[in-house]
Amino acid sequence: MTDWGLWVEFFIRVATTGFVVIFIAWSAARLGPAIGGVLAGLPIVLAPGFFFLVRDQDPLFVSDMAAGALFSMVATQAFLFAYIWSSPKAGPVGATALAIAAWFIFAVPFSLVSHHLVLGVLTFVAVTLLTRLVGRRLVLPLAPIATPTRWAALIVRGIAAGILVGVVTLLSPMLGPALAGALLGFPIGFCVILLSLNLDHGSTIAGRTAYAGLLGVVSLAAFSCVLSVALMVVAPWPAYLCALTASFGLTALMAQLTRQLAQGAKLRPL
Repeated sequence: MTDWGLWVEFFIRVATTGFVVIFIAWSAARLGPAIGGVLAGLPIVLAPGFFFLVRDQDPLFVSDMAAGALFSMVATQAFLFAYIWSSPKAGPVGATALAIAAWFIFAVPFSLVSHHLVLGVLTFVAVTLLTRLVGRRLVLPLAPIATPTRWAALIVRGIAAGILVGVVTLLSPMLGPALAGALLGFPIGFCVILLSLNLDHGSTIAGRTAYAGLLGVVSLAAFSCVLSVALMVVAPWPAYLCALTASFGLTALMAQLTRQLAQGAKLRPL
């Protein structure tokens, strides 16, 4: 590929990822924190990133990266829990910084160990249950009325997310599957979405979205797990489609259950 073609492809990766991140952030603000948090768990960064990896890299390499991304999802739960805990008192930037620090505390050690898929699944399930249980006590009971979205700032944040995906996918052969998988699993989508919600709509709705995101990340874990396994038994593109189907199907199911629970709570007599 020529240098010109490489740059064109890089900008396509940045634009497509940025657009999806911006759309999900806007949807989270419009649909409320419970649904927004579940939608934020869609593979808005993983799917574009792995699309180019599946196309360009050896299936075994991509399978190892997907397993590494699954371990990174454990760190994402730590990121979200730290955000829930700190958002009422640390402010938008402070809460984001503390959440990122929590992610690195977990992600760096995980990137240095062997990524056994079963161990990754068991660890993710245990951490998800724990953070949901404890996090329930930290979220504030009511969310404020949404205010207008600051589109210029949101677009800048979306472009930043796209640049991360573009850089990691282009450098993945040099980084190796473990480190590249961890970096691709960095919750840049959640960073953009939660920071935007906090700045534009307040810490309460951002914190409640982060709490719902603990459930939404299950969709990301499903994508990573299915892709890692499927790449070892079927051709790359059917494996990728299986991972997408599992992720989007699980998100749709969780969104429907969340909506039904919310409706049931409204109808329950006081």
